[in-house]
Amino acid sequence: LGDAYNALKQYPKSDRAYEDALRLDPDNLFVLNNYSYFLSLRGENLNRARDLSTRLVELEPDNSTYLDTHAWVLYQLGEYQSAANYLKRAVNQGSPSGTILEHYGDVLYRLNRVDEALKQWERALEEGGHSELLNQKISDRQLYENQ
Repeated sequence: LGDAYNALKQYPKSDRAYEDALRLDPDNLFVLNNYSYFLSLRGENLNRARDLSTRLVELEPDNSTYLDTHAWVLYQLGEYQSAANYLKRAVNQGSPSGTILEHYGDVLYRLNRVDEALKQWERALEEGGHSELLNQKISDRQLYENQ
């Protein structure tokens, strides 16, 4: 239900549905992942998102998707080095998605590691990354973010 409300941009209802689900099952991986990631994308309630994503990687420390979610929450909090550490782990799990590689590139860029960021963005494109800004990041060697 939380995902459905989120897709409709009915965020208060979405958040309530996720919170209700967590009261029933506080270790529900699906809810922990989606809720924390959606909060990070909205840039809202980031401390709650960090708590949720921290629990997520405690439960599943080798899941690249969950490592990416936690890293993205940290990124939104400005904790770039910590985010890079988690994304490196996600990438090293093997066969990272284009999204994970693009996120890694974004974090590396924030750490002033532009050449490494460019390599990750190029890998993201090769792995099917299709964010609307990925090609622009590569061609301009610059970070662009959705507002």
